[in-house]
Amino acid sequence: MARPRVVILSDTHGRLPAEVLHACRGADRIIHAGDVGSGTIIPELEAAAPLAVVGGNVDPSSLAPVRARVKAGGWRILVQHIAWERGGPSGEIQELLARQRADLVVFGHTHEPMCVEREGVVFLNPGSCGARRFSWPRSYAQAVFDSRGIEIRILDLDHPGAAIAEARFLAPGRRPGGWAARG
Repeated sequence: MARPRVVILSDTHGRLPAEVLHACRGADRIIHAGDVGSGTIIPELEAAAPLAVVGGNVDPSSLAPVRARVKAGGWRILVQHIAWERGGPSGEIQELLARQRADLVVFGHTHEPMCVEREGVVFLNPGSCGARRFSWPRSYAQAVFDSRGIEIRILDLDHPGAAIAEARFLAPGRRPGGWAARG
């Protein structure tokens, strides 16, 4: 069985590092979680691999939809720029999950790279791979899916080859559920 590889990025703010674009080439899918910041980034990413992109709070509403739903490796993925607030999923995301299940929620906005599981849903913020802002390192993520689950690496752009975080989560159906959602 093929092991789909997905490159996940957010908050480029008009800057797409060459090493991120290189990582995107040959990926099975790219997910950009918003704050693209430049019209040239989307065509560059689309030329590298199939792209799912959402708009962020600095993007014009005409750039991309507010949210997207995609599948990879049997996982249902919800992408929305702002999805995490005050230490947990936003109320809007909780309502969306109650209506329609997702296994992975990809988001950005805070620039804080993180990957956690809450109530059977994995939440991933790849951090910002654009200009460094706040105290967080510049980063992006790669996810590899297989029959057992997903392996996520959040990679540090300021220290090539170094991972900020690595995590493995069991596949849907192999872990407890959370939000009471319709399939």
